[in-house]
Amino acid sequence: MGRDDCSDDDASEHETAAFYFSLVPDEARRRYWAERGWSDPADEDVILIGSMLFADRDAEAELRREIRLSELWSRCQSGCFTIEEFRELSTLITQVDGIRGALCIDCAMLDRPNVSANWSLANTALCRGHLRFRLAHAHIEEGGTYRSA
Repeated sequence: MGRDDCSDDDASEHETAAFYFSLVPDEARRRYWAERGWSDPADEDVILIGSMLFADRDAEAELRREIRLSELWSRCQSGCFTIEEFRELSTLITQVDGIRGALCIDCAMLDRPNVSANWSLANTALCRGHLRFRLAHAHIEEGGTYRSA
């Protein structure tokens, strides 16, 4: 495969994306973005030029952590949770910032003030302290890595 073949594929992909976006009404166009707007997490030093989704590299990393925290919390609550996931979730709890103004449901029940220490992390609806408290009672599957059927 020659160098020209690669550029033809890129041009074809660009034309296909341009055609797709031409079908989307202007008022709805901002809601859609190409999947390649997400950068490769393994390639931390490269910033995608023309990325429509993220202008700030740190914002993308924060969103990835929030999404992963939410996924792991859902798995924890479902009862299918491995020790590796437990460790990852424990680490993410310390890395993800609370959602500004979104008070933790437990803190709200306890009439705690609406301050950053009591804001919920991602869509867990719990703050850092209450997530750790509930995580202490998590059921962890034995046998290492969980494999779905």
